[in-house]
Amino acid sequence: MEDLIRITREFTRRITNQDRQRLGLELRESGHSRSLQVTAPVTLQQFFSGEIDLDADLARRFANAPLLSHAQFTPRPGEPVHRRASAIFSTNDDSTVVAVDAHLDSGREAALEVTFTLFSTLALRFSLARLVASDRSRWLELMRRPNGIAFLWTRDRWEQPYLVFVVREHFARMYAFSPHGFEAAARLTPDMIDALLGWLEGLWFPGPRAEEPEPAPLDAGERPTQVGRPTRPRPTLRSVIPDAPEEQWADEPSQPPAPDVAETDLPSGDLEW
Repeated sequence: MEDLIRITREFTRRITNQDRQRLGLELRESGHSRSLQVTAPVTLQQFFSGEIDLDADLARRFANAPLLSHAQFTPRPGEPVHRRASAIFSTNDDSTVVAVDAHLDSGREAALEVTFTLFSTLALRFSLARLVASDRSRWLELMRRPNGIAFLWTRDRWEQPYLVFVVREHFARMYAFSPHGFEAAARLTPDMIDALLGWLEGLWFPGPRAEEPEPAPLDAGERPTQVGRPTRPRPTLRSVIPDAPEEQWADEPSQPPAPDVAETDLPSGDLEW
């Protein structure tokens, strides 16, 4: 049992290191690698420098994050969408509700608004504007892994609100951060993750999925080819008696079997005595 726990931790640590390196390359491409140690939040500075485990640190800060297990979509799947679509995720007792509003845009950018509501009294809203298509596509791909860390943020990075998703065995923890100091967290079941990803993918990248073509029906004269029964090789003297002298290893050429002669009555004049 201890070995299994150790192997699991090593695997998780390796995945986290890979995500850290990937995120570091993204910061370099957007020009934020130099300002990381100056303007980024302390938690991100420690994560990118390898000082903390981001998953463990956030899990301690939000130890009792509510579990979202119900989802509703407006409009419903299959109905036309006009300008905005909404998804509402809630707990079993509806004490915590997370609303995701997707604002449709015909261009290359999109916007999301994620609102955490507690007991229908207090709400925190995080607005993610100007989400580039390549970042959205990459985030959808990373979120379908069974384990990993995925950031959903704009090209402004931590200078604007952003989301951090930590996936472990298909369960996810969602953390929302704002540059104004507001933070929120919730947990999602695997079903809720699949529903969220499928819903956003349909909005961000609409279009029919490629389906495998069905095989053409056979014509009346066509029949599937039947494979003949394999013939068993003729045993040799060497295979039967391995210790036989070498001069006996050469097999005599096999004689073709005599053709079958049909049993027919011959006239008496054809018989030779």
